[in-house]
Amino acid sequence: VPSRVIVFGWCLKHLGLARTTGMVWSKICRMCRRDNGHRAGEQRRKPVVHCEEELHLQPGELVEVKSESEIRESLDEYGRQRGLLWMPSMARCCGKRYRVHKRIETMMLETTGELRKVRNTVLLENAMCEDLYGCDRSCFHYWREAWLRRVPADPGTDAKADQA
Repeated sequence: VPSRVIVFGWCLKHLGLARTTGMVWSKICRMCRRDNGHRAGEQRRKPVVHCEEELHLQPGELVEVKSESEIRESLDEYGRQRGLLWMPSMARCCGKRYRVHKRIETMMLETTGELRKVRNTVLLENAMCEDLYGCDRSCFHYWREAWLRRVPADPGTDAKADQA
């Protein structure tokens, strides 16, 4: 619970009282929802079976992004896989090869300042958000290992990954 106090303090300092109060109220409302987060009478889809692929990818390894249809099979009704959002702009990377830039173990939610632990998630070199809504930040997309396939080391594949 001490980490929640730190996050709360950070939110108060950086976001202000009104916004922090709104976020706390929103969290309380989500926690109080009955029936596993579904409203009464809301139609539910069948649950998605998540594949927990653990490739244990390391920086420098070559991977191929699975097809969009393969990835969509692993997503829930909100377009997420174990909470991580699949963004439509990521579809342009499907079928292409990239090098792993870095493993992600912890991430901060910008809206709340909350630190979350993540598993089986990596950043890929040159696989970034591009000019979404006129934004120039060029943020890395977060990739679940379940959305990727390891490519065997081969001298000819290095050139393809560098062109991607």
